[in-house]
Amino acid sequence: MVEFGRDYLLTAWWIAAAPIFATALAFSLLGDARPHRSSLTEILTNTIVARGPLQSVPATVDLLNSWSHPLKITSVKATPVLVPISKSHGELWVRRTHIDRTIVEIETDAGISGVGETRCVWAAEIINNKFAPQLIGLPPLARGLMRSRCLTRGFDYGFPEYQMERSAYAAVDLAAWDIAGKYADLPLYEMIGGLQRDKAPFVAYGYPANPELCGTTRGVPSRLADWAAEAVELTGATYFEFKIGRCNDLQCDIDTVHAVREALGHKTEIGVDVNMAYSSEAATYFLDRTRSAGISNVEEPVASLSEMDRLRADYGIPISSHCTNLDAIKPYPNIDAVIPDISLLGGIDSTLELLAAARALGKRCWLRSMWELGVAFAAMCHLGISRPELSRPAQSLAGFAEDDLIDGQPWRVRDGGVRPPDRPGLGVELNHRALAKYKVA
Repeated sequence: MVEFGRDYLLTAWWIAAAPIFATALAFSLLGDARPHRSSLTEILTNTIVARGPLQSVPATVDLLNSWSHPLKITSVKATPVLVPISKSHGELWVRRTHIDRTIVEIETDAGISGVGETRCVWAAEIINNKFAPQLIGLPPLARGLMRSRCLTRGFDYGFPEYQMERSAYAAVDLAAWDIAGKYADLPLYEMIGGLQRDKAPFVAYGYPANPELCGTTRGVPSRLADWAAEAVELTGATYFEFKIGRCNDLQCDIDTVHAVREALGHKTEIGVDVNMAYSSEAATYFLDRTRSAGISNVEEPVASLSEMDRLRADYGIPISSHCTNLDAIKPYPNIDAVIPDISLLGGIDSTLELLAAARALGKRCWLRSMWELGVAFAAMCHLGISRPELSRPAQSLAGFAEDDLIDGQPWRVRDGGVRPPDRPGLGVELNHRALAKYKVA
């Protein structure tokens, strides 16, 4: 009876799969129709994997890979780096001296390579020791298959290491997209939505001056106001966003907001990033005394989602949160926006999913900066220019690094945004000399 059931299952599966294999064979005879073949390949792989009975015929995956995929991964290498903060930002109270990131390089048997980047140096160990052995031999165009080999299907909140692995995987996902773009001879933005605007919009971003360099907190507002005027003039940004809640001096924060508004006038929007530093009472006091400054958004004034919701209802000032769990956000309709970053979500694919889901929920989105270097900043630019959901300028700290680890001139915000070059994939190449210089031993 068991043998009969197994034979029946296999027969039914092959009947269902036959049209797919026939289509794969037909396309394999069409020659070098590269974009079509790459798209079909991914659809085939993800469709077959999703059907389930593959567990009964594991060799089918290898057959499909060897038959329809023109590329195979031959090498996955993650390099942890520590890049110093630029000396020109030394007076800002950024509470760090270096930017810690992990850079990934994926090689294929066709000579096409891809680069990726994610946060923190610890990601390199996860990628090299856990992900790389699972990825060798897989087709880099089948991102769903790659993800399923490296990450658990669900997300168990009882296991914080799952979040670490998802963040580490973001670098792999970026590198896979880079390879896909190079194979299709298309820039990434053309593959994830096409041009929606002339440039990817970015804010000018600032940190308060270090009180130790100012003597007292009384010197902080004027220092940040000067920085705001300089940053807006340099970048051409129409929006200036800055950190507050760091000096343990609420009046300093209030004075800083008014000083920045006076320095910029009312043509430039301003937003403040509190990172949950305030109590409910402090947030109420702050909002009462900055009404006239015309703040366009307050990011995470308090730790509680319900309190954020209440503050938005009481004051009418838009409020955003880094919470990307939309089930958690849903009960709080007054929270205006969800602010993700690519690394937090695990890459481009999952970022696209969140943008669509947040839009359906009526929430705005823009990208959050997490001390990105050149590769991750390029990904942010491609998303910002191609996704309709990302109309509000994103945050970025790309110019804060001593070196972005990219060959050629760094991408900089000018006239309020960045236009990625019309080069395949992410459009950047690693500077291997710089990579070796900043590599963590």
